[in-house]
Amino acid sequence: MRKLLRNLLICLTLLLAVILPGCGNTYAPPENVPPQSTEIEEIAPSDDADAPFKVTMLDVGQGLSILIESDGEYMIYDGGGRSYSSYVVSYLKKHNIDELEYMFVSHYDEDHIAGLVGVLNTCEVDTAVTPGYTADSAIYRSFRDMLKNNGADEEHPLAGDSYTLGNADIQVLSPHDYAGNDENDASIVIKVTYGNYSCIITGDAEENAESEMVSSGADIDADLYVVGHHGSASSSSESFVRAVSPKYAFISVGENNRYGHPAQQTIDLLNSLGIKIFRTDMQGEVTAFSDGNRYWVDSEPAEEEDRQAEPSDTGYDGTYVINKSSGKFHYPDCISVDDMKEENKVYSDESRTKLIKEGYSPCGNCNP
Repeated sequence: MRKLLRNLLICLTLLLAVILPGCGNTYAPPENVPPQSTEIEEIAPSDDADAPFKVTMLDVGQGLSILIESDGEYMIYDGGGRSYSSYVVSYLKKHNIDELEYMFVSHYDEDHIAGLVGVLNTCEVDTAVTPGYTADSAIYRSFRDMLKNNGADEEHPLAGDSYTLGNADIQVLSPHDYAGNDENDASIVIKVTYGNYSCIITGDAEENAESEMVSSGADIDADLYVVGHHGSASSSSESFVRAVSPKYAFISVGENNRYGHPAQQTIDLLNSLGIKIFRTDMQGEVTAFSDGNRYWVDSEPAEEEDRQAEPSDTGYDGTYVINKSSGKFHYPDCISVDDMKEENKVYSDESRTKLIKEGYSPCGNCNP
């Protein structure tokens, strides 16, 4: 609605400039609306707290949490895992953020929603934008309880829906529906645009969702790409990354994580396309700034040579543990495996994709 009113104001002003003498022929944009130019300009790294638009990748280890500020209004996209909940809450308090216009939840895996439980307990949330499916996990139930206590409005968006944050437009790119998708491909994918600057955040969406977005004809070109699924090999397909054509890539990933994220093929692809990479395991928190015509970050890109994350020694040997009763599969060191009856345990060395095709679903706690 704000965008429509702004455009009407522009048209009315130009019309009056032609009809009425002395009105002049120069249009001055309304206060706080970023100035428009023909293209975006990248400038040198700077820590500029006064920029009207900021995208901060919080350092939540092997999880994801993105905080966006637009003209003094805030939204958070995911909140990281349980062990980083206090950090996310402390970060918001440190920056005097006690109200969020939106809380976007990509999907219900523990490493994306556990930190949001603490946020719901300490911040007023106007609207929670959540996936339209349910999950069978303790952290999901905790999230639902805290969301109810918070009193936030809740919406389940689909591709084509849109929101406004300050003078930024938020476009939902995926999913087109929640039926038939596994939980990763049901991730809510958004494009946030401020003036001529834009970023895309994809949660854990994988190649199926990426392919659907590319073929949909939607405008997915963006300056910043928050890399899907922590840089896994099952996301960031070449066709998708080329369609996005970003200048920067943010990768939220834990140091020496057991999954080997980010995958070397993802790093190689980003490097081959000349995309500057920023990683939480190397640089911690990273913020991108924009005034609508220019953009910059607060640090230099990561040095990628010979620094691919290697799996840590957690006892994971490439097999999964399937619970015959629940139909879920787990990493062997998942806490849910300890509670599983021995007669319900089945060990499998089949791939994640094959297990899902066979009708099994990944555990919401260990996120295999």
